[in-house]
Order: sequence, then C-alpha cells, then structure tokens
Amino acid sequence: MKILSGIRKGILAGAAAALLASVPMTAFAEQITLRVPSWWFGEPGNKVWMEKVVKAFMDENPDIKVEGYNVAYGAYADQMLLEMGSGSPPDVIHLLNMNIGDFLRNDLLLPLDGYVAKSDISKETYSPAQFESPLMVDGHTYGVIQMVANYVPFYNETILKAAGYDKFPDNPKDFLELAKKTTKAPNQFGYAAMVKPGSYIQTYMDVAQWVIANGGHFAIDGKPTVDDPRNIEAISMFKELFDAGVMPRDVDKSTYRQMWWQGKVGTLFDGSWMMGFAKAGNPEIVKDLRTAPMPWPGHRTAAAFQLWAIPKDAPHPDEAFKLIEFMQSAKWQKEMVAITNAVSPRLNSIPDGYLEANPWFATFQEASDKYAVSIMPAGLELYGNEVLKIIADKVEEILYKNRPVAEAMAEAQAQVVALVKN
Repeated sequence: MKILSGIRKGILAGAAAALLASVPMTAFAEQITLRVPSWWFGEPGNKVWMEKVVKAFMDENPDIKVEGYNVAYGAYADQMLLEMGSGSPPDVIHLLNMNIGDFLRNDLLLPLDGYVAKSDISKETYSPAQFESPLMVDGHTYGVIQMVANYVPFYNETILKAAGYDKFPDNPKDFLELAKKTTKAPNQFGYAAMVKPGSYIQTYMDVAQWVIANGGHFAIDGKPTVDDPRNIEAISMFKELFDAGVMPRDVDKSTYRQMWWQGKVGTLFDGSWMMGFAKAGNPEIVKDLRTAPMPWPGHRTAAAFQLWAIPKDAPHPDEAFKLIEFMQSAKWQKEMVAITNAVSPRLNSIPDGYLEANPWFATFQEASDKYAVSIMPAGLELYGNEVLKIIADKVEEILYKNRPVAEAMAEAQAQVVALVKN
C-alpha cells in the first residue's frame, strides 16, 4: 500500500508540474497598474480611440493594467503639478508645448533619452518638432508628441449661405463682417472663442491665433515682442468682434464647441478633432461643415501639440514608456487619425483613402505642411504658463474693462521682460 501511495503521489506531482509548465509565467507575475489621466478620456471621438488603444495594450500585456481617467483640460496642468508636488504622481501625463516648461523648470519630468533611442521614434519617422525645444532641452528628451494641433476656420456652410456667402472670406476685414452678419444672438453666434474669464491658457491660445495670422507674435528668438504693432492690430480686431456681440461670453470651451456642432455657431478657429466631436454629437450636421485657410493673406496658422511625458518619480517608468510607444506606433497613429481626425506627429500616418472620404482634412494637412507657426512665444517656452497668464490677463482687461489695447500690451511687455530677466 505504501508503494502504491508513493506511486500515486508521484503521478500527482508530475501532473501538477506539467500543469504549471503549461501556464504562462505572466499568470503568476504581479500585475502593476499604470495611472494615466487625460482629458481625452472625456472627449467624444478621442475617448473612443483612447479606450480602444488602452484595451489593445492590456490584451497584449496582461501583467499591466492601465487605469485611464478623465481630468478636465482647463484644470489639468494645475492638478498634475499638485499631485506631483505632493509625491503621488501618475505614471504618464498628458501635457502641451504651452505648459511643459512649468514641469521642466521644477525638475518634475523624467528624461526619456534611453527609451527613445531604443524605439522607432526618429527623425525619419516623426515630426521635426519632436527633436526641438521644448521637448528637447540641453540635449535631453522630456516628452513624445502625441498629436499636432493646427487651428483653422471650421465653418457651417448652411449658416454662411443663409447670410449671402458662397465662400469663406480670405481677409480679416471681410471675416469680421461675416461674423456680424451670421449672428442672431442669443440663438446663433457668428464666431466663438474663449472669452470667459478664468481659463488663461485657452484665452491665450484663441487670441494667439489672431496675432500669428496677422503676422505677429509675442516673442522672437527669446526677445519679448508683446506690444508689437501687429499684435495690437490683431487684438483690436478681436476686441471689435467681442464688442459687437458675435461671441457667446459666459460659456466655457466645451459648451461653445457643442453649440457649434448643434448649428448655433457659424465659425470656430479650432482643430481637426472637431469633426470627430461633431460626428459623435450630431452626425446630421457633418454634411454642412467645411474648412478654410486662416482669412489673412499669408494664411499663417497657430500650431500647438499635445505630448506624453513621464513624471520623474513615476512608480513604473519602464511600463509607462512601453504604453507611450504602443500608442504612438504606426498602427495606432493611423487608427488615431481615422477615429479622432487628429493630425499625427508620425510621418505618413494618413490612412489609405482617408483624404478622399474627408476632403476637409486637407486644409489641416496643408496648414501643417506650409503655414504652421508655433503658438508658444519663441524662446520663452520654459517660462510657459507665466508668460501666457500675463498676456491672457491683459486680454481679459481689454475685453471686460475696456483697457486700451496698446496700453495693456505695453504693460504685459514690461511684465514679461521682467520675468525673463529674473
């Protein structure tokens, strides 16, 4: 009996060993969780892509769980600075070229040189902006561009035709008239931009579109030029539209974007992803939506980009970059274009047949190829939010307190000069 018992034990032990050998080792590996906050988890179209790419990543990497969650765009940078300053950073953060400087100055980001060197992100596969400031500082890489944002007119052809227009204006004077003629407040507005106080990054972005299109900028080669006459002229035009009542005032960006795809706003200067929002929010309006170059002779177009970065004290940096690399791969960048209509930083990422099915996208591609000008004051990127806030605060004074444009911009110029000297 003892012999039989020993045989039985041997058989059972062998079976158990065979069973263990047949189970992948990942089944016994401790699963880690990557925390990834992004406003894309809360936006139509963008949310679809994010959830799809995250699921595919987790299917391919069962030992990694991705906890993706929405943090509002307007509050994002401040919340990330708070979390990282308190010693509880997420694993991957979603930043802009407008605010990465705040994180760099505070030494909060992990250099990604080793990771990028082993990836297929190179000058042959990626946008040149990936290898320039503010993503590269002192020879080190601190982020990977996620998508490119060019801001061009997105307009409702039906609204324009009702006002007697058969084409979009090609100069600012005629655009001002169009915005006024297509306004039937409070049910319809000719134009919308971020003029509600309190969101200085968004206010800066929308005013900078006018400044850049008008041939100006707030800095050149690190020298502040906030009070340049071209800037004053552009902001004066913006103020004229504001005073004319063609913009909804007491609403945030999400609200007036929704008004646009509901047919309550004639024109936005916004990004290519807006078509995805429209398709998700009101598919019936898509047939009425068109794009045009910026209505200035040079068609200069403000360009920004969003990027992924890893906090310096991130719990799982290796796995965090693995996720970034996966999302930015050729396959998933083509999926991003197809699903979200965003412009990819990866070269040759337009899916086959996409332009034929989406002719409106050609304006964004042309702007990216020919007319793009960085929305950040050149050479002041590391001062990020502080410069933007100075300018946006003065714009709010111009709009709501009727400060003379030249006076307010001269004051902003002095403040920026003092900031960068310190």
